[in-house]
Amino acid sequence: MDLIRTVEGLREQGHLGPTAGAFGSPDEVLLLSTGPASHLAKHSMIARPPRCRAVVRQPESADDVPDPSNPLKAEPEWSAEGELKATVQIWSSGAWHDKQQVSAPTLDDLMRTLEDVMLNPQPFVSRVEGWPQRPFLSGAFAYDLVQWTQPIKIRHVPESKALLAVLWVVEGALLIDHASGQIHRLHTEGDTWARRPEPAEPRVTPPPAASQPTLRSSMDDTQHAEAIEAVKQAIVDGRMYQVNIGRRWTGPLDDEPWNVMRRLLEGNPAPFSAWTWAPDLNHHLLSSSPESLLRIHAGQAMTSPIKGTYPRGSDALEEQALRRALVEDEKETAEHRMLVDLMRNDLGAISRPGSVHVQRYDVEAYATVQHLVSHVGATLTVDPPAAFASVFPGGSITGCPRTVVCAAIDAVEGEPRRFWCGSVGWWDPEGHHGAWNILIRTMQVRFEGKQRMADVLAGGGITIGSVAAREIEEAVWKADALLRAAGWGSPQTSTRGRLRITPLRVPQGAPLGGRLGQARTRPHHAVVLVDNLDSFTHNIAHAIMQLGHDVHVVQGRGPKGPHDIDGSVRVMLEASPSHIVLGPGPGRPEEAGLSMHLAELALQGRTPPLLGVCLGHQALGLAAGGRINHDPHGPVHGRPVQLVHDGSGLFRDVSGQTMRMVRYNSLVVEGSDLAGLDVNARSGHVTMGVRSPQFNVHGLQGHPESIGSEEGDRLLRTFLDASHG
Repeated sequence: MDLIRTVEGLREQGHLGPTAGAFGSPDEVLLLSTGPASHLAKHSMIARPPRCRAVVRQPESADDVPDPSNPLKAEPEWSAEGELKATVQIWSSGAWHDKQQVSAPTLDDLMRTLEDVMLNPQPFVSRVEGWPQRPFLSGAFAYDLVQWTQPIKIRHVPESKALLAVLWVVEGALLIDHASGQIHRLHTEGDTWARRPEPAEPRVTPPPAASQPTLRSSMDDTQHAEAIEAVKQAIVDGRMYQVNIGRRWTGPLDDEPWNVMRRLLEGNPAPFSAWTWAPDLNHHLLSSSPESLLRIHAGQAMTSPIKGTYPRGSDALEEQALRRALVEDEKETAEHRMLVDLMRNDLGAISRPGSVHVQRYDVEAYATVQHLVSHVGATLTVDPPAAFASVFPGGSITGCPRTVVCAAIDAVEGEPRRFWCGSVGWWDPEGHHGAWNILIRTMQVRFEGKQRMADVLAGGGITIGSVAAREIEEAVWKADALLRAAGWGSPQTSTRGRLRITPLRVPQGAPLGGRLGQARTRPHHAVVLVDNLDSFTHNIAHAIMQLGHDVHVVQGRGPKGPHDIDGSVRVMLEASPSHIVLGPGPGRPEEAGLSMHLAELALQGRTPPLLGVCLGHQALGLAAGGRINHDPHGPVHGRPVQLVHDGSGLFRDVSGQTMRMVRYNSLVVEGSDLAGLDVNARSGHVTMGVRSPQFNVHGLQGHPESIGSEEGDRLLRTFLDASHG
């Protein structure tokens, strides 16, 4: 492969790695798009030997008494994490030297601070479309930075001073264009690095070392199955919809890491692969990741959630049959739809109204597995650091609702993830471009004394439809390429194939109206949307704005929720909002005090027109004297269900007497006599819609904003057409 030969040639020339002392440090930063040239695999970047970097470590913390609460059974413990600190270092005289320490309260603030103190404004001599025009930052972010992006108390934190991120200044780079085969050189005036790169002579990658070590695992199959069942019980209880849990395999690595990386690039090509190495920090990542967390081009953002996995076929017919089975698998497609809705929400929080949409929907097949992949685009209203921090860590490797599942992951896995499920990427200090992967299919290499050790982690999303044996098998499918490349073998035989992309029909969202509404910072005369810690709140906000109404989002729960509910409601109603929407969320409505109080007032006619969605619907049912119980037929998450309605209330403009709406719920409203509410829609035994015959008050158990709901925009339009009084 020309990419491999280029890297090895630079090392032989003394332009990369430990021999590159004339140009900088031995640290290496390689962002490698391998596989056929496609809309995914466009450029690979080989960074110039760095001369400036920032190191972020886990701060020291006082011993804390463990909290007895369990996030699988109750709300997580909330936390406002302290300052995040980075040490800026300069390479000189053959070593890294501390220059200064900087700190910031949030991850994106730290990223901006590092831009200011580390980057040289001197422009590059040449320009490449989509890449920075002057030196920029690139590096690796550990998953454990979740401590600064989610407001939860993490119990299993990394040990004090453990590495959380390494960010290097890229003062120059070679960019390999995979479509044309051209090599572009980014460099500043007078820099001679890689002026005439010579590829190394071709060589055959040696096979793995013959030893078959005994691997340690963070969970055995029995423990893994128990963890899956614990998550499923939390789903039944309405605590969460999906949780991505993983397990770790650890063993001695007798091979040179670069030979392992060669095997990955040759046998498991992936468009968002990466290699980062800082010898003095005992940091080494080898990743053949197929997943992009976020790409930004000229202010346009794209995220590409992967969820839904099947193995490859042994021949073309079996491959086609397995691909069709994946696309038609109810559990896998529901899981994928859930993640698409989640990522639409995450982009919606930082994007222009009406700009979030699904651009592609594909089956992407890699060496041993094939996945369902959507590509969700939006127009950003924030800079790249804020966009990155908003979507980190990715929803596909955490779950939904993201805040509570991050606490559940910590409880179930019982150890830090370190860099697995973190990210490697770069961003433009001018604020126009950036790209970050998700560190799946990743090996973390380190020394314990003189022994080189490696960790491989893999897992999957657990839903109510998960079968433990299959989830355990899927984790092995995902780890297979890394286990084999390391010479560790694999617990199973897998079919192997080359990268293939099969486009599918793109699901269409609600049509745009005329005027677009705006996000408002105050509730006055706007639609007030109560955020109950759900991962779909901003989808509802965007759906409302697409229908021409301004929206003010209020935190209804969690660390930013109201301390004085009565006072908060009084101030809200004095501002004369046009409508109120009680949003969805995890847990029971009793835990959402603001929503419950508004539901009680609504049934007395003391609010503007009010709509409860999912948890908000349940709050109305509870306020009307109903019961909130487990759905006796089990949870439904991410799956469209057929409902029958009577044409009243929100359903008056819907064509026909039935429609399909996506459900995300484990709990349902029960009771034959709901004081002040009529049931106007059902799906079998489940109350799907309620309305007040006296006031403009409505409840929907389903999610009208979901990508999989039919005519959800009609229901919202009917509600928004209702006027106060």
